[in-house]
Amino acid sequence: HYPINFVTPGIMLPGALMLDFTLYLTRNWLVTALVGGGFFGLLFYPGNWPIFGPTHLPIVVEGTLLSMADYMGHLYVRTGTPEYVRHIEQGSLRTFGGHTTVTAAF
Repeated sequence: HYPINFVTPGIMLPGALMLDFTLYLTRNWLVTALVGGGFFGLLFYPGNWPIFGPTHLPIVVEGTLLSMADYMGHLYVRTGTPEYVRHIEQGSLRTFGGHTTVTAAF
């Protein structure tokens, strides 16, 4: 039940086109797997920039300068911070819905 902004799938079209183009040029499956697979991996991240780029735009909300990702609720939780470790030691973490979920440490 996450918002659609948080679960957008990756765009694989640029990498897939390079994979097909490599097979078209070489007509060899092994070269396509090695070279085309490398192109696929290299183009996967930049292929997502048109989707996730607008979340980095600055906006002003009630006089406070925020990024769109902050306004939508994206949280970057660093797991080494004392607050996160304190939540782990306490045995509960907050979820998106504001509920508490039990965690177990072995």
